[in-house]
Amino acid sequence: MAFTFIDLFAGIGGFHAALGAMGGKCVYASEWDKYSARIYERNWNLKPDGDITLAANDEVMNVPEHDVLVGGFPCQPFSKSGKQMGMEETRGTLFFDIMEIVRAKRPRYCILENVRNLAGPRHTETWQIIISSLRNEGYEVSDVPLVLSPLLVPKEYGGAPQVRDRVFILATRSDVPKSSQILKLSRS
Repeated sequence: MAFTFIDLFAGIGGFHAALGAMGGKCVYASEWDKYSARIYERNWNLKPDGDITLAANDEVMNVPEHDVLVGGFPCQPFSKSGKQMGMEETRGTLFFDIMEIVRAKRPRYCILENVRNLAGPRHTETWQIIISSLRNEGYEVSDVPLVLSPLLVPKEYGGAPQVRDRVFILATRSDVPKSSQILKLSRS
């Protein structure tokens, strides 16, 4: 049986490509940019919902059950090329919409992605809020950010000729057996 996943802030479907190649089945996607949503639908035959704040909040939960939650939540509030307002800007608070889904649906795994600067010195408090929010909901997550540079990943594994480091947050629900790995999901 394939594992299921949801794709939040989906863009054109980078996470979908990776998890689909692993045998996963996407059961929900969200992307507010209409041009990206059109490409996503064309690529994956799944029309993304628009604004995630309307589909998942403290009154409404229109997100199906799933094993894995993935999302590259907006990076502009944390990027060095922006104003770096972090959670003081509306886009910077969209992580809390992810947490509404985590609380309601309790996926086995969460994989979040953002700019390297999210874990940088200017956003240390934000980093701690994210880590403690996941831990408070019963997830194991490292204090140390996982930083990857697409330039250093071999092309056959999805590397790209750009030098923007990305930070990944990998969270596993505490009751998931240690012998279970995300790579084994498609075999369960």
